[in-house]
Amino acid sequence: MTIEDLQKITKIQRRYLSAIEANDFDAMPSDYYTRTFIRQYAEAVGLNSRPLIRRFEGKPDEIYEQLPSATPVKGSRKEKHQKEAKKQTSFKSYLPVILLSLVVIAIIGTIIYAMRLDIASGPLVPKPEKTVVIGSSSDQSEESRSQSSTTETSKETKESSSKKADSENKFSITSDTTELVTYAGKNVSTPIKLDFTALEGPVWIGLQQSGTNAIYYQYTLQPGETISSVVPEEATGIDIIVGASNNLSVKVNNKELAFNKANPTTGKKIITINFDTTKENE
Repeated sequence: MTIEDLQKITKIQRRYLSAIEANDFDAMPSDYYTRTFIRQYAEAVGLNSRPLIRRFEGKPDEIYEQLPSATPVKGSRKEKHQKEAKKQTSFKSYLPVILLSLVVIAIIGTIIYAMRLDIASGPLVPKPEKTVVIGSSSDQSEESRSQSSTTETSKETKESSSKKADSENKFSITSDTTELVTYAGKNVSTPIKLDFTALEGPVWIGLQQSGTNAIYYQYTLQPGETISSVVPEEATGIDIIVGASNNLSVKVNNKELAFNKANPTTGKKIITINFDTTKENE
């Protein structure tokens, strides 16, 4: 090793290292520093420092001949402390990242758990115990088929007359919010036919008479699919519950209802239609 190498390892000034090698101990600050420098010098080059210090003190060193040599120590104590402090600082710097990762994992786990609960809870509107399908083009009951066949002639007559009378089958909005839109139907011809068409995505619909909570028909349309239903004759109003409002087109007696235009939503919406068939019945 050179004097420069020893200076870097022991952090002892070069002039003191040179004085030690030249046995010029008068150049040292004091005997205490001389012993300390000799010890650090010996440890850096892999020697046992105790016999060297005893020689400096003028004491015999024969009793130390059998002592094992000291294990070489690279660097000073200050350098060791700096390395240990650096390790502790490194762990502390990673601690916020570890805590943040745990928080993110907990949030993701909560979201997945909530999604599973939402899927397990079933559709937005619970399925009724009894369901009566009326007028579905895909699954029409025998009763509705017989009704449609018996009223086919009168229906064609009323459709032709409705084209001539502009005052029939008028629907006006009486209230409109994001979740509920209400229509007032004037001079609505009977039987009242509902046409539903799914647009760009699937959509769930449910039908119930106004003032009741019993869904008598429900169905999920696929994109491009169209179904029809006839409103019960005794009904003075009907509620159409829509699961995905932006994916549905609704027609009442071939009149399209722009129910999701003023206050559009992509979620659930209820369409309430109150029918006035007084003139038609007269």
